[in-house]
Amino acid sequence: MLPIARKALGRDWMEFFTVLVWATVILIMFLSKLKAAQDVLVALILGTLFAIANADYLFSHFRFYKIFVVLRKELLKDTVVTGALSLFCLALHYNWHEAAWPGILLQFLTLAVWIATGAQPGPMVSLGIWAGGKNQMTKIQLMLRMVAQTAGNIVAFASFGLYYSFAFPGEGPFSHFFGLESNLAAGLVLIMTVILIRHRETVVQNKIAEKSQ
Repeated sequence: MLPIARKALGRDWMEFFTVLVWATVILIMFLSKLKAAQDVLVALILGTLFAIANADYLFSHFRFYKIFVVLRKELLKDTVVTGALSLFCLALHYNWHEAAWPGILLQFLTLAVWIATGAQPGPMVSLGIWAGGKNQMTKIQLMLRMVAQTAGNIVAFASFGLYYSFAFPGEGPFSHFFGLESNLAAGLVLIMTVILIRHRETVVQNKIAEKSQ
């Protein structure tokens, strides 16, 4: 291996700081052009991403930190899948802004993803598992799941709202996405999750009973 000269190493650091300064200047110029609502959306996105990246440190001060460590990978999976599903349905909402079905589709996709992969990308799914299952999930685990889902949704909805504010200034980005129809779909997903988790537990209990005979 060739030795790295101190002069070359110092030059690399100067280049890094030069890029950092210019990036900061560009970011300040960009933020100065934003409106108050857009500033809030940018702050939400950056703050949530910071919290996700430093979740281990933030939760280390709580008693349930050990539970978080065990569920860390699953919680990150929930965050990513939740954000991806929300962005997908919001993209549909962008193309069919007057339709209510993208909001309805989001609720049923959360149920379908849970059945297919085991990830919990929606609060109704987690609530259904907690309410319908026996020893499936504690209140602390439910809270952690919902925090992860909320983080994914904040990034997705704030990003879409920020983009929408530039594309269609003055118009509400979620005017038809949330409504009576999507609320009814969410309630139906909750009921279906309760039924499915109880059915799964019944099947498992029956298999255990057959083996014990």
